[in-house]
Amino acid sequence: MSRKRTSLLLFSDDKEISSHVQAALANVAGLKMKAEDVSVSNINGKAFDLAAQNDIVIFATDPENAADVATIRRLDDERQDNAIFLALTDSSITLASARALTDAGVDEVLPYPISNEELSRHVEKWIKKQGTRAGAAGDREGAIIPVVQARGGIGSTTVAVNLADHLLAPKSRFRKEASNRVALVDMDFQFGSVGDFLELEPQEAIFQMAAGGLIPDAMWIEQSMAETDKGLQVLTAPSDFVPLDAITERQISALIQNLRKTNDYVVVDLPRALVPWIQPVMDDADQMIIVTDTTVPAIRSAKRLIEFYKTDNPNLHVEVVINHEKKPMVQAHHHKEAARALDVRFEHWLPHDEKAARASVDFGKPLSAVAGSSGLNKAISALARSTMKALPSVEHATH
Repeated sequence: MSRKRTSLLLFSDDKEISSHVQAALANVAGLKMKAEDVSVSNINGKAFDLAAQNDIVIFATDPENAADVATIRRLDDERQDNAIFLALTDSSITLASARALTDAGVDEVLPYPISNEELSRHVEKWIKKQGTRAGAAGDREGAIIPVVQARGGIGSTTVAVNLADHLLAPKSRFRKEASNRVALVDMDFQFGSVGDFLELEPQEAIFQMAAGGLIPDAMWIEQSMAETDKGLQVLTAPSDFVPLDAITERQISALIQNLRKTNDYVVVDLPRALVPWIQPVMDDADQMIIVTDTTVPAIRSAKRLIEFYKTDNPNLHVEVVINHEKKPMVQAHHHKEAARALDVRFEHWLPHDEKAARASVDFGKPLSAVAGSSGLNKAISALARSTMKALPSVEHATH
């Protein structure tokens, strides 16, 4: 499995404290940090759900405030396994006040002000402890790879389906057993076509989840996922339209967290719509793939999407895939201008191959099965190899 990144959430309505903590932890390896501008006693709703989903939560709190202590106690009841609560409070705190915080569920009370070096050292200590506990428990976390379209009809589903197929990485030409466990999720719950690409029936599980307000767990996922003959686990879109506002961030977060525990790679085919419940996917994303072409409207749209998704995850790694265009020997001026506009290098080009793409859809099979020698299949295979190199599973990372 891929190495796990640690998510950290800070609650503070003091901008000076927020800035200090973010600066102190900016260079902590493997840490993905987010800050909520809210006091501890005012944590509720979305912020409460966020606190339950992170590995480390830091509270800027006053232990003399009974409402703060009560809120921490409520959060302690909901926190995920192995999560760590740290409290930042006035350095003149009494022993009794510190005890009140630890009794409420805080793992360590830290004095404020605190130097950058000391704060980062404490956080790194807890990250190391978490890793030790997780390793002992056999905890494994896969990489989340959302696939985004710069414009409608650009071929993002083709990329998502065939990328997932190649990430299975058969052990050899003669041994078709997959080296990796891969899940593919169609999150276009209204118009998704992943099932059609793989000749799989629509799954009504998502519709039932939305209608019943269910929070998906491991058993729900096991019962809801279809499996291809190559071992790819697939969650297809339902046959009935799902109202986009019927899905919640908490449901999607639980879905993603459970999938990454049992897979090396989780490929998510995202919808065109920018809905709130996409946020948990992007918060946990290890790499985002955006599929575009080099037309001016598509590049402008890609730029807006990259900026939007990086707002809350500035360290998000983005791979731009140019579809319907063979990699040129020498990039033209408009290619260079497009790359400059997106502030990326164009590494991945998928040639236009209508015959291969059509055969894949008509037969309900991935390109590797019906057009293995096509340039399109080879280009997506190269994208998969690049992805596995950047995000190696534990099996491959240790060799």
